Amino acid sequence: MNKVIQFLQELAANNNRDWFNDNRKRYEESRDKMIFLTDVLINEIAKFDPEVAGTNPKDCVFRIFRDVRFSKNKDPYKTNFGSFISKGGRKSIYPGYYIHIEPNQSFIGGGVYMPEAESLRS
Repeated sequence: MNKVIQFLQELAANNNRDWFNDNRKRYEESRDKMIFLTDVLINEIAKFDPEVAGTNPKDCVFRIFRDVRFSKNKDPYKTNFGSFISKGGRKSIYPGYYIHIEPNQSFIGGGVYMPEAESLRS
C-alpha cells in the first residue's frame, strides 16, 4: 500500500487533469490494489457476516473523480480511496463496513450512510 499512499500524496500536490492523465497508469495500479484489498476484506468479513459473501469488490470501491458542480473546492480528484463493503456494494441501503485510505488520515468505520427516516426511527 506504500505505492498507493505515495500516489495519493502526489495527487494532493498536483490535483489537476494534466498530472492525472500523465499518471493514469499509477492511478489504475493503485485502484487495482484497492480492489484487491476490498476483495480480501469481503472474504474475511463474510466469515462473520454472510450478507457480504459474493459481493463484487469493484461495486464497493468509490470513484476518484469529485463532483465539483456545487462545491467551492474545484479540485477534480479525491485524495483518498474508499470502499463500502455491504450487500449491494457502495450504493447499498444496508449496513456495511467502510475503509478509507488517505495519507495520514486512513480509518475504518461501519454503519449505514444517510438511512431513510423509517429505518432511522426503528
